[in-house]
Amino acid sequence: MIKVVIIEDEAPARKKLKNYLERIAEPIEIIKEIETVDETQSFFETSPNVDLIFSDIELRDGNVFDVYRQINIEFPIIFATAYDQFWMNAFETSGIEYLLKPYSYSRFEKAWNKYISLKTKMEVNHNDIFKKLDVYYQNKLEIKPEYKEYIPIKSNSDIYFLKVEDITFIQSDYGVVFAYDSANKKHLLNQTTLKEIEEILNPTKFFKINRSELVNRDYIEKINRYTKNSVAIFIKSHILKTSQNNTASFNAWMGL
Repeated sequence: MIKVVIIEDEAPARKKLKNYLERIAEPIEIIKEIETVDETQSFFETSPNVDLIFSDIELRDGNVFDVYRQINIEFPIIFATAYDQFWMNAFETSGIEYLLKPYSYSRFEKAWNKYISLKTKMEVNHNDIFKKLDVYYQNKLEIKPEYKEYIPIKSNSDIYFLKVEDITFIQSDYGVVFAYDSANKKHLLNQTTLKEIEEILNPTKFFKINRSELVNRDYIEKINRYTKNSVAIFIKSHILKTSQNNTASFNAWMGL
């Protein structure tokens, strides 16, 4: 019986992964489903008996690597995320595969087969294996995600297409998501969560500055310190603010 832990804060993503797991031949037991960074840390501090971890990266309360840097995770991890910029971090830990959302069953099956192959050949010295995997992926891994250039938007009478390059920032408010364009026009999007939008946008162009807002780098006019741990971002006639948790990563993303 292969004991699996799922770290994922989106219910549809967990459901999809569990459906995929049900389709494979090996007997599996999902021993834990985790949605937050805090819960991840608490769980692994108990030294659980785990065979494989499926892990998202950006959870509702932060980045899961905050845990993996503090706790030595000896179990193999298959990462499943909408962000391509973390793959180096993944293979510096116990990562053996990197699934870029939205991924197909065939892509999932390839990752699973890699785990099974490693499982049968695994030696006592796990660290040596992971170092070899790290070197392999640094040399061979090529991730070429395709991001949307247009977002379809339904109005009362028709459907029109908003150019992603014209979006200045995106804002979520209680399940309603709006995009503001370069003419400062507000568009009601069909998506209901910010994470759904993040998955189709290029992370080199768009950054989540807090729990409810994404900004387009191309339209940032200036940045001022707002508080000790946050900054104010000026876009058109709007002033947006980073959260304390996101300020440092935003500054790094901007190259500050």
